[in-house]
Amino acid sequence: MINTASQHTPNYNTLAGTHKILGILLVVFLSIITLTVFQDFLESNRSGYSFYISESILFKTIWFLFIPLLAVLHRLLKNQKVDSFGKVILYIAASIATHLIVLSFIFALCSVIFFNGDYSMYKIVSYTLANDFYKLVIVYAAFVLAHKYLFNESVEIIPSNEKKHVEKIYVTNGQLNIVVNTTDIYLITAETPYIAIQLESKKHLHSDTLKSIATKLNSQTFIRVHKSTIVNLDKVDSFKSRLNGDYDIVLKNGEEIRLSRTYAANFKRQFKTHRVTI
Repeated sequence: MINTASQHTPNYNTLAGTHKILGILLVVFLSIITLTVFQDFLESNRSGYSFYISESILFKTIWFLFIPLLAVLHRLLKNQKVDSFGKVILYIAASIATHLIVLSFIFALCSVIFFNGDYSMYKIVSYTLANDFYKLVIVYAAFVLAHKYLFNESVEIIPSNEKKHVEKIYVTNGQLNIVVNTTDIYLITAETPYIAIQLESKKHLHSDTLKSIATKLNSQTFIRVHKSTIVNLDKVDSFKSRLNGDYDIVLKNGEEIRLSRTYAANFKRQFKTHRVTI
């Protein structure tokens, strides 16, 4: 039986990618405005009436408002969890209502300043509902749903240096039952069909394999130094070369163990990093 203690780091998407999406939408909306103004120009020529670019652009105000209002919606949504259908409907409806109110105000203001008040509030709202309402629904529904399903997922990630690892090992060998703290372990060696868990002055045989126990221990602390040996870096005092590619590791209890050349590069790298972080 092994008791484990693990660390979990929640990693929530902060919608950083949404800024890029808003930039893309800006280009899309400006392109739509340009094309629809050009379409108005062609229609006026075909029908034989005068074309006024200012009036045409005024009726495209609905597209200009999408970017600032979507940016505001983004700021509201990035700190909210849209976890129900009711919230989705609420955000979509509130966004559409806000868009209509702001659009009507801007439209009426421009009408008074530039067109002598030719367009009443009723005409503005009725025209928008009749011709552009579906655009509002599509854009805001797509944005809110994208936030819900693509950008607002709570993802639990265990970083590679914070994987689950045991803190205690319950050793059972015959009639002996003892709990060993992994922080007390100096090294672990293979003694088939057991492994030997070496403490400062004691050794316990445990029914496990070296490969299996290695996957349960903190890989940043317990390092393979030989095909049959794992050492606890916290218990390493120093190491010295044998001048043949192999090394001797000196533990804090004075014991010396062999560091195989196969594992030397990784050990030295981990040992250096470990000394910096502890």
